[in-house]
Amino acid sequence: MAKYPPYVNSYGQLSKLFDAIKKASVPPKFTLDFMSSILGLKSSSYRAMIPLLKNLGFIDPANVPTQDYKDFRDESKSGMVLAKKIKETYTDLFTANEYAHKLSKNELISKLVTLLGASKSDPTVRSIVGTLQELFKLADFEGKAKPQERKKPIQEEPLEKPPTEKPKQIGISYTINLNLPATTEVEVFNAIFKSLKEHILGE
Repeated sequence: MAKYPPYVNSYGQLSKLFDAIKKASVPPKFTLDFMSSILGLKSSSYRAMIPLLKNLGFIDPANVPTQDYKDFRDESKSGMVLAKKIKETYTDLFTANEYAHKLSKNELISKLVTLLGASKSDPTVRSIVGTLQELFKLADFEGKAKPQERKKPIQEEPLEKPPTEKPKQIGISYTINLNLPATTEVEVFNAIFKSLKEHILGE
């Protein structure tokens, strides 16, 4: 007779269970009363989930929540914690295919049929596959921390340069007083101004 790995028939409710575990405080013991009164999971179908939690290592044989249970409640690492526990619980499957979580439904059925020596029509195999696929949805098998966003360096505002002062131009002016001779000869005046132009004005 095949030794079946852990499973539940009501695997469609697994997401509600694990979501409720994250929201509620950690109980001294994980009991049916806790599931019903605190987690609000009143259906009798949830009873089978306590053995599943034990197999996954979230509660010990005495129904006391483990450290993995507490770590799972941390949203930032819950997926990685669950992925680790799935690999530990379904060791044979992940030994046969380390990427079992990426297999399709039919591929999982074929793999389990081979491992268990069961029939494809075995309803238990389908419940195991359904349980696995629901657990896979909640797990993070990549286990990669999100890269932190690098802060852009603050660009310093360039200091304004003081306006460059233009060199002041120094102007020199001078006054020339001429004492002209008392003459009516135009040639005399022309000669004087020609000499002034050449020697003093530099033209």
